[in-house]
Amino acid sequence: MMSGIVWYRADLRVDDHEALAQARQAHSTVKAVFVQQPLNTRRFERGRAQMKFERETLQTLQEELGRLGIELTILTGDVSEQLGRFMKPGDVVYFHRMTGYYESIDERAVLAQFTAHIYETQTLYRREQIGSDKLAHVFSAFRKKVERSGHFEQPIAIEDPAAAITLPAYASGDAFPFEGGEMTGRARLKAYLEGPIFTYKETRNGFGRDDSSKLSAWLANGSLSPRRVMAELQSVERRHGANESTYWLYFELLWRDFFHFTMRETGNRLFLAQGLREGSNVWPTDESIISMWIEGRTGQPFVDAFMHEFRETGWMSNRGRQITASYLIHELGQDWRVGASYFESQLIDYDVASNYGNWAYIAGVGNATRIPRFNPIFQQQMYDPTGAFTRRWTSP
Repeated sequence: MMSGIVWYRADLRVDDHEALAQARQAHSTVKAVFVQQPLNTRRFERGRAQMKFERETLQTLQEELGRLGIELTILTGDVSEQLGRFMKPGDVVYFHRMTGYYESIDERAVLAQFTAHIYETQTLYRREQIGSDKLAHVFSAFRKKVERSGHFEQPIAIEDPAAAITLPAYASGDAFPFEGGEMTGRARLKAYLEGPIFTYKETRNGFGRDDSSKLSAWLANGSLSPRRVMAELQSVERRHGANESTYWLYFELLWRDFFHFTMRETGNRLFLAQGLREGSNVWPTDESIISMWIEGRTGQPFVDAFMHEFRETGWMSNRGRQITASYLIHELGQDWRVGASYFESQLIDYDVASNYGNWAYIAGVGNATRIPRFNPIFQQQMYDPTGAFTRRWTSP
C-alpha cells in the first residue's frame, strides 16, 4: 500500500506542520523519518547539551506522532540513500523547505529521486510577500517591506497537543534549564507570554532565565513554528494590550526571517571568508589562540565567563554571543568562520542562517553597514556591574 512519508529535519513538531497535515489528508498510512548526519563531518565534536536537547526533542516527537498512529524512524547517513532504503515503491515524500546550502542540495536530490511535495512553514513570512525585486541586504529596508506586505499565514493546528501543558518548577540557576521537545516549547511560550514578555525590551540583554524568551532553541529545531509564536503573541496583545516589548519579540522574529531569506538568496556565500562582500579576505587561524578562547582562558574575565557558561550549558545570551564573537575576531584576530563553526557544534539553539548571519555581521562581511565591535570591559560595566555573572562562571 502506498504510504505518505514525512521527512523530518528542523521541523520536529506536530503542530503547524503542513507536510504532516497534507500527508495525513492524502494517505491512510503515514510514516515519519528523521535522518541524522554522521558526526565525522564536523570540525568540532557536538556538545553534550546540544545532543541532549535533540534527544529529548526526538523522544517527544515520537510520542506525539505515536498518538496520531504514526511511527518515527531515526536513521543515520546520506539522506537520499537512507530514504531510498526506507521507502517502498509508490511512496510519496512530504517535507518542508529548509534554509542552508547543504540542506538545499538534499532537497534537490529528494525531489529528483522520489515523488515528493515541498511546503513552507520555516519562516514567518513567505518570499513572495517581500516582492519580486532583489532582497536588499539591509534589515531596516527588509522590515519596512514585510510590515507593509500584510499579515502572515495562520498556523495549522493538529489536535493542539500542548494546550494544557505547564512547565515544572526548575530549581537550576542556569539561564536555560529547559528540556527539548514540542510540549516544553509550547509550555515555555505560554508561560513567557503570561508575564515576562511585557518587560522584554528592558531585560533582553540580561543573563537570567526570564530576561529573554529562550524560544530560539525550539524555533531552531522546529519544535515551535514562528507562525505559532506570532499567533500566540497577537492573541496576548489583543487580550492584554501591546507595548514596545511585545513588538520587540516580533522584531526578533523579523531578524530571524531576514537571515533566512538572505542565506537562501546568497547560497554558500555566508560560509566564505569574504561573506557577502566582494573580493577576497584572508583570516589567520592560530589553534592555540582558538583553544584559549573556547576554554575560557583568554584572561578577559567577562569573555571567559561567557565561554565557561557556554561549554557547560550549550546556551549563551545574545549579548554574550556578540561580545565573545567580537573578541575572537577583533581582539584575537582569528577567522570568524572558526567561531561560527564552534557555535554550530555547541548551541542548543543552533540555526544555520542566524548563526552564520550574525557571525558575518560581527566580522563586517555580512549585513552590517559598519564593523561592530564590543569592548568587553565597557560591556561588563553596563550589563554585569556587580560582577555576579562573571564570578559565577569563572569561580573554581
